[in-house]
Amino acid sequence: MSGAMKVQYKQAYSEYEKSRYHDFLAALSDSLRFEDDIWVCEKRLRGAHERLRNVSIYFSKIPGEYKAMAKYFAVIRLLQGVSISSICHDIQYISKFLRFLQDEDERLDQVNVLTASRFKKFLDGEGLAEKTRAGIWNAAKKFLSQMNGYDGISLKNPFGSRVYDYENLHDYKYIPDYVAKQLDRVFMSDSIALHLRCVYWLLRLIPSRISEILGMKIDCVKPFDGHFCIFIPSWKQNGGYREPIMRTIHVKDEGMGGHLLALVREQQKAALIYQDFVAEDKKNALITCRNKCGRPTKDAYTVASWDNISYYFGKICKEHGICDEDGKAYNVTTHQFRHNGITDRLRAGFTPAQIAEMTGHHGTAMILGSYAHLNLFPETLVAPNLYTTEEAQNDNPYVLFGGKILNMDAINESRILSNLRAHRVPGGICTDVTHCKSGMWHCLDCEYFVPEKEQLSYFEEQVLSWREKAETFKNDAILYKNFIGIAERCVKIVDKIKKEDGQNHE
Repeated sequence: MSGAMKVQYKQAYSEYEKSRYHDFLAALSDSLRFEDDIWVCEKRLRGAHERLRNVSIYFSKIPGEYKAMAKYFAVIRLLQGVSISSICHDIQYISKFLRFLQDEDERLDQVNVLTASRFKKFLDGEGLAEKTRAGIWNAAKKFLSQMNGYDGISLKNPFGSRVYDYENLHDYKYIPDYVAKQLDRVFMSDSIALHLRCVYWLLRLIPSRISEILGMKIDCVKPFDGHFCIFIPSWKQNGGYREPIMRTIHVKDEGMGGHLLALVREQQKAALIYQDFVAEDKKNALITCRNKCGRPTKDAYTVASWDNISYYFGKICKEHGICDEDGKAYNVTTHQFRHNGITDRLRAGFTPAQIAEMTGHHGTAMILGSYAHLNLFPETLVAPNLYTTEEAQNDNPYVLFGGKILNMDAINESRILSNLRAHRVPGGICTDVTHCKSGMWHCLDCEYFVPEKEQLSYFEEQVLSWREKAETFKNDAILYKNFIGIAERCVKIVDKIKKEDGQNHE
């Protein structure tokens, strides 16, 4: 271990840092104590649809000698932006590894390659799914890596190699067409509860996570320029924190879009009526539904939860004879609709960038690597690297003026300015940070940079300033080249703004 790494570990687990980790618990709950075996992190509830069990971390199965270490691991992961649900899985999997060590009468600091070999043999004999075994293996790897140096203990990590061939892209996550058609037919029927139909068609038509749909507010639809915008919250891309990023989905009130809007409006009316009967912390949620029959009381209505929706989707498949190829009731999951929505749009000719805008992904790697089941459709011959965006093909240099993008229609302008991938940068906005070249001054010669017209004098000053710096450091070839390069980038922006200004005066 290098000296630098020793210093890092010492700092990470010093008494000061441990004290800071304890203080962080107040950000999770007002009543949580480090000594508790169950951490109920109610401050991480993301909406009325979530239950306390969704934000609870259980340490009871961790052997006593490692419990404090596991808790520090959980806090550090939370500080790194990992979601509660991911940490719950990690702690559950780590407990499996630590109990194995306990049964083997082996200490954590004795773990080596032979330990890993025996642990793999143990996992393989447990009858677990390969995905679960891979999860346990990776959790042990993360734990040993993160906690190396804890209380001065040096830990080896023999779990670096990939011993399970579990891939993220599994074709069973895509609902076959013959099943999807049956589901569509059934969920068109008024015999299905309104809130279930509303959730189904939101998932089916807008690739989303179930938590996002259940997190929608009653006031989630607004008219805009002859069509409607549906606002859907997203927590995944903001580190899992309580305040969501809002996705804006543009929908026309015709065809299936019209059917979806009609369902949402009907559900809005029902949810508004139910507001008098739901608990205070459950108010204003779109997917509010009847919880019990009989006389309306405060507990008669609630916000649908993920397990509730999953249960009824499975029940509907059984009751309506929706079966797989073997004649068994099809086990549909809510997340499958996201896989179908993304894959079907790729088949229809949407680009990954366009889909990312709809799904809230901050790039296209996840879309193509985990959601694009194009191998099921060999007739779809378009390779991922052939996809391009309309923005990249457009030679017209857009310029931002008074908060509006010149030479752009209102719909595309609104889409770009509200885009999850857009980001304000000095002097303008970047319309797609997923293509960022990771450098402040690279913004200026990036095709996705839209400069503000009002900043013309600023950029002209920058040209002179950087040229003066270049002259001052002309004896230093590296600095001179760097400063001249920045000046030239500013020149291009000045030309771009003046060109736009000239077009407006023609």
